[in-house]
Amino acid sequence: MQFDPDQERWVVELDGRNYGLHCGEGIDLYIGNTPIPGRLEMDRNWYVTLKDVRFNLRPSDKYTVSI
Repeated sequence: MQFDPDQERWVVELDGRNYGLHCGEGIDLYIGNTPIPGRLEMDRNWYVTLKDVRFNLRPSDKYTVSI
């Protein structure tokens, strides 16, 4: 998952195409080799909620996720 500044949203690449993700979309974020179920959210910044933890996403970083 990476940030697309043209769309102002996070996108994932599937079959060679980028798909924009939406607020509230469920994702599995990988921490190492472990997928953690969570949800993509937007306030002033994009963030992820994993269980009871929230953290802001950094637009310059890429994240491994499954949807």
